[in-house]
Amino acid sequence: MLFDERNTKDLVYKLNGQAEIFFRRASIKPENQVIHQANQPIENKNPLRKAIKPNSTFSYKITKNRRFTLDHFEFHAPITMNFKAPGITNINPLVIDKIRKSEITHVIGIDRGERHLLYLSLIDLKGNIIKQMTLNTITDKWAGGEIATDYQALLDQKEGDRLEARRNWKTIENIKELKEGYLSQAIHLIAQLIVENKAILVLEDLNTHFMHGRQKVEKQVYQQFEKQLITKLNYYVDKKKDADTAGGLLHALQLTNKFESFEKLGKQSGFLFYVPAWNTSKIDPVTGFVNLLNLHYETREKASLFFSKFKCISFNTEKNWFEFVMDYNEFTKKADGTRTNWTLCTFGERIETFRNPQANLQWDNRTINLTQAFNDLFQDYGIDIYGNLKNQICSQQKAKFFEQLLHLMKLMLQMRNSKKNSTSAEDDYILSPVADDNGVFYDSRSCSESLPRDADANGAYNIARKGLWIIKKIQASSADERLNLTITNKEWLNFVQTKQYLND
Repeated sequence: MLFDERNTKDLVYKLNGQAEIFFRRASIKPENQVIHQANQPIENKNPLRKAIKPNSTFSYKITKNRRFTLDHFEFHAPITMNFKAPGITNINPLVIDKIRKSEITHVIGIDRGERHLLYLSLIDLKGNIIKQMTLNTITDKWAGGEIATDYQALLDQKEGDRLEARRNWKTIENIKELKEGYLSQAIHLIAQLIVENKAILVLEDLNTHFMHGRQKVEKQVYQQFEKQLITKLNYYVDKKKDADTAGGLLHALQLTNKFESFEKLGKQSGFLFYVPAWNTSKIDPVTGFVNLLNLHYETREKASLFFSKFKCISFNTEKNWFEFVMDYNEFTKKADGTRTNWTLCTFGERIETFRNPQANLQWDNRTINLTQAFNDLFQDYGIDIYGNLKNQICSQQKAKFFEQLLHLMKLMLQMRNSKKNSTSAEDDYILSPVADDNGVFYDSRSCSESLPRDADANGAYNIARKGLWIIKKIQASSADERLNLTITNKEWLNFVQTKQYLND
């Protein structure tokens, strides 16, 4: 574009002085060259593509790393992009103005999940899910068609022998290159969705401790992802578009402010917003229920007092489950100003994680049928499930009983259920202990596509809904009003429990 007539007229790209020329000698000597002869099959490196197409054949010979077998000159020329741009360093007010004028129509939430490298949820301003997808797999389109690359599987394979990776510099470089390739493609996909859907992008505001914790595992590339994402969105060009259209080479888009540091980032960088991580994944996306109870066992007396605060504890013979009717106000002040009356039910199964004494106390999993487990415990202590359960529970004298009962309560309120080392969606699901107005319990394994389909999808969906709260807050404000875009726990629970956005 430097010498294109359209550029010389508007001067978007300017060639600067102080260019440099370097001479690089060949680093691969002739005797060390690897040459693939013409018409001889070459094994594909990518193990996932290899399964589809084991090798490729070319009608000409190929010298591996040919550029390093030759002496050559390198010409480095500095270029200024967007030379005539006004040089706005802070585009946040412009984005706020666009939101006030209803020019933003969607929200994208990204969850840096436990089972997925990245998970994306795209919602409209009514909270409807338009698209939900894992970014573990990126699809490449090329002349011969398209092929999906599972980067999570590739990274798992690279990390299979991390000790060897640390000893072998070449292996480490391969992992680094794989991460760079993944991030480049994932960020390109996200940027396209932002532009095509007129969306803001929302991420969790995760602290440094979390970042370092996740980085202990080689494939966790979250902070690197954020920085590269902001840099990409700071000057976004889609080379496939016509140069004269928005987003084309002559009309690049600035969607974020220039990255300086994470400390200076704040809650907004252009079209990118940060929201608190509190209760985005372990929340019922239908009713907005979250667990605010303290279920830690201390003494028999305190446990008895805890159960005495429930309005009613009973066995529902028609539904075949136990019900714990409560008002949060009797237990905690955390629910002040939000919905406090709930009926907790022993519906369904939970995955219990425990130290297995038969496997050298290694972590293991087992599936617990909640209603059966509660019934067995009550029978062991002579409690009549058809009688006054609350009185019978509170009158128990053995500490062991309350320890076991509180443990079962924890399982009942355990929203996310995951089996260690399993990749199946059946072994990583969200199940709510609270029924909706239609008597249905949210279960990510059996819900429709209008709801999050797994645990990480639930996280991405609720991150997007926190972004939706930001949009509603901005639209309800005036231009001269000072905005506070930090959503409190109370505001968040009210927002999802009442679904205020459906009435706007």
